[in-house]
Amino acid sequence: MTDIIELIRKGKIKRYFRARRKLSYTGLISHITQRATGREPLFVEDSDYLYMLKIIKETAEEYGLQVLAFCLMRNHCHILERQNEDNLSVAMQSLFTRYAKYFNTKYYRKGHLFCGPFRQAACFDDYYLLTASVYIHLNPEKAGIVEKSDQYRWSTWNLYCEEREPDTFVDWKFILSILDDEYPAAKRKYRRLISKARDYKIDEALEEKRAIGKFSTWMRQNFSGVIRENKERQQGLLPEGYISDTDLDQEIQRLKKHKRLTRPGDRAARKFAIEQLQSRGFSIQEIMEYMELSRTTIYKSRTK
Repeated sequence: MTDIIELIRKGKIKRYFRARRKLSYTGLISHITQRATGREPLFVEDSDYLYMLKIIKETAEEYGLQVLAFCLMRNHCHILERQNEDNLSVAMQSLFTRYAKYFNTKYYRKGHLFCGPFRQAACFDDYYLLTASVYIHLNPEKAGIVEKSDQYRWSTWNLYCEEREPDTFVDWKFILSILDDEYPAAKRKYRRLISKARDYKIDEALEEKRAIGKFSTWMRQNFSGVIRENKERQQGLLPEGYISDTDLDQEIQRLKKHKRLTRPGDRAARKFAIEQLQSRGFSIQEIMEYMELSRTTIYKSRTK
């Protein structure tokens, strides 16, 4: 367990960060997801996918984003990106507003194209980052669109798995460097990860907030030692006042064993866990289900 949790229990730290809906700071890596309203499509023709790729590239250039991976599905999309400026919300608003205007004009439709604000999952450690990348590349396969993901055109699969090194705006080397500093070797290791991860039943991240977190735990258990230590890459992944997803899940499981918390340190730890989940974009309902708490308990914890 991390030192910060011990300090919480002992009452040495009273406040850690200001919880907010979307995290944004220089160096933050986020898995962004967005989906269409209801059963509406986001992409109808090849030209729609190509236009989205065009504006992803333009948005990255304008707002200083490093695009690490993506997958465009018929009714939703995944983008894994790293910020070089504190501007995530305005960058994503620009991207999705431009695409919605294009799509509505082309297909003579009115109203909201997207079901709501984009969803963000911050990547606070290398295992989670690697897992998010594997999840994104397996998405077409798990959705039953193709038998194998190398058959799917609208993702960065080929950049990660094929031997060639194409000229692209996507920084595919950033994640592969987690595995090896020689890219042919890194790509071979990544293909092995993909192959073994096919056996894991992955929940849909758009429906299950903890899907990638649980997948990351499985990856840690089955692929311990695959991560190469790199302090430069790690810098900025975990901001001050935050703990990793693994430590957070361990603390939540510990708290769940004690339905009634009598010690002030445990109550402070529960409040901290709630704030950590809120800052990651969990709704009150999702926190209730994850921590097995009532809405009243959550509200009381937040006001103390």
